[in-house]
Amino acid sequence: MQRTIRGNIGILQNTFDIIVQNVRKFAMNDNSANNPPITKAPNKCSFNSKPNTLQCKRLSMQVGISETIRSYSINKTTRFYSSKSSLPGKDQTLVPYDDKFASWLAGLIDGDGYFGLSTLGYASLEIVMEIRDKHCLYQVKEKFGGSIKIKSDVNFLRYRLHHKDGIINIINCVNGYIRNPTRLLQLENICKKYGIQVKEPVELVHNSAWLSGFFDADGSIYFNLLSSQIFITCSQKDRFILESLVKLYGGSIYYMSKSNAYKWTVFRKTEIISLCEYFKLNPCRSAKQRRINLVPNYFLLRSLKAHIASPNSLLTKNWNKFLNKWENYK
Repeated sequence: MQRTIRGNIGILQNTFDIIVQNVRKFAMNDNSANNPPITKAPNKCSFNSKPNTLQCKRLSMQVGISETIRSYSINKTTRFYSSKSSLPGKDQTLVPYDDKFASWLAGLIDGDGYFGLSTLGYASLEIVMEIRDKHCLYQVKEKFGGSIKIKSDVNFLRYRLHHKDGIINIINCVNGYIRNPTRLLQLENICKKYGIQVKEPVELVHNSAWLSGFFDADGSIYFNLLSSQIFITCSQKDRFILESLVKLYGGSIYYMSKSNAYKWTVFRKTEIISLCEYFKLNPCRSAKQRRINLVPNYFLLRSLKAHIASPNSLLTKNWNKFLNKWENYK
């Protein structure tokens, strides 16, 4: 029995020695060509059969860990930002976003945002919105970091981003889509600090998601029972930013002397319906989208004269149900 055990141990030892020798030979032959220093790891890229798609493989740039091959595809309309700070020794999580999101975010910032640069040279972005529209702010926070806090007025929330990586990421996202003259000047000051070239805003087209972001920030939708008209409006201190909306979506611009601001107003039924079709392609990310979704139902009930039907009729019940949804859209 002892001889058998000793014999088995000897066989296992010989097998282990052979494996170790083979591993050493493989490492000596392959290390210089296929295992470059981690700190100088090259990028390897190849095109696949899909159009406009680049397959990239990158070696981890971290020292002291095993090599990790990361592969991902980038198409011509998808970009990446880091949802974590660039801290030494930690991976960055790359999250894709498309041009539609970038355009929407630029519209939101043009309306309710503010790029600031303190006297000490600290850059920041702030966006203030009503609590009912918190979903917009949390989408931005999820993608770029930052914080959301209730302002002194409990009906409003303030999103604030001030760390360098997040600011640079968000600049790269909206650069070329910001079109509010005031916001462009603020953006230019921050870009100078980081050596980034400010891009001229791209031409605004009908299907651009910029309007949905701008409407989330400064828009409103309501109806007048007496005139049976629905109004979709956006207000701004600068008339210039509203003029392009008239060309693309119709409506008119009115000056409001009390607030010293301008209001873009759409009320014609055909233009309202056209805007509703636009918001199907580029939905709002705020609670206002719930009212927009109710517009077709409003026109249907009005055509059936539900608003003047007898109190106990089915039409009246449907009309009251609609009014309840309209008023409690938050």
